[in-house]
Amino acid sequence: MLKISKLVKRYGNGDPVLKELDLEVPGESVVSIIGASGAGKSTLLRCINRLVEPTSGTIELNGVELTRLRGRELRMARRRIGMIFQSFNLVDRLTVMENVQSGRLGYLPLWRAAFRRYPREDIRRAYELMERVGIAHYANKRADELSGGERQRVGVVRALMQNPEILLADEPTASLDPKTSEQIMDLLRALSREYELPVLINIHNVTEAKQYTDRIVGMRYGRIMFDDVPDALDADAMEQIYAGVPAEERGEGADPQMMAAAG
Repeated sequence: MLKISKLVKRYGNGDPVLKELDLEVPGESVVSIIGASGAGKSTLLRCINRLVEPTSGTIELNGVELTRLRGRELRMARRRIGMIFQSFNLVDRLTVMENVQSGRLGYLPLWRAAFRRYPREDIRRAYELMERVGIAHYANKRADELSGGERQRVGVVRALMQNPEILLADEPTASLDPKTSEQIMDLLRALSREYELPVLINIHNVTEAKQYTDRIVGMRYGRIMFDDVPDALDADAMEQIYAGVPAEERGEGADPQMMAAAG
């Protein structure tokens, strides 16, 4: 269970990017965050894994308050938060196996990581996960030789290698073609069920959010304007989230009828 209470993030003396935001994400659920650019979606995810420091408020993961952790305790907590990136964040010159094993860096002594002496159990686990997502035959291939969808699957396996308690995905399909995007979203949904993991996805595509997630959170100017099941995301809700935003920025691939009604 992820529990966020009264979360505020302010950069310098400007207006807060996140404004006393409250959010709970239970286990084995896929929650999407939608909203126009500048709504605070990416900042929210980066506050959760402490890539960005919250200004105030609390973030708890399974009873551990992440906002109070420092040093070694924070590094230990980050091991439990898997992150999937829009730009994949792979090391191109390394093999798929080596990129996947980077998900274990928080668990290994420095010498093992430096000499790539991965424990046998970690290698076995990596092959199991790569087989699950369909990339085991690429284990010894360089990351820069893969397609976008294959690279994103490497990123998913790397996150799972952390044995995470939650998966965060920041625009995981934005760099992919429509068919591959659907495959990645379907994979994330299936993995949430299989591993009983909460998955929180910042996504631009409203149609994918409605089709592949259990719940949609709509943000605008750092506040939550909508929080409900996908079927409840009607034209009025879209207007609350995207009022004044040009149609082409309201979510590529979104339902044209709903977009017309909302606009």
